[in-house]
Amino acid sequence: MKRYVVIFADSAQADVRRSYDWGCRAWGKRRAQQWARQLRTTVFKQLAVVPNGFPLAPEDDEFSEEIRQMVVGRYRVLLTIKGREVHVLHVRGAYAGRIDQLEDDR
Repeated sequence: MKRYVVIFADSAQADVRRSYDWGCRAWGKRRAQQWARQLRTTVFKQLAVVPNGFPLAPEDDEFSEEIRQMVVGRYRVLLTIKGREVHVLHVRGAYAGRIDQLEDDR
């Protein structure tokens, strides 16, 4: 089975950090750490094997590159696939709107 390398862009890392900081305030540090660890583990495990199995994101038609989404709990993980690499672009909460631009930091 082919495996992909999963890379979190700076923008995705910042998204997770903001949600983690919110989680620290809302649930406490321990629970926020568990959430962040579980999110990252789920993303890495699934995207390393079947990134093409996830549907196109609503934002896909606005960009020249293919944008897919993976739903993890109440978060949308936006990604693009380039060869054997999966670039995680954003991790958006359920109440966040669509993205209108992608940072080119991958």
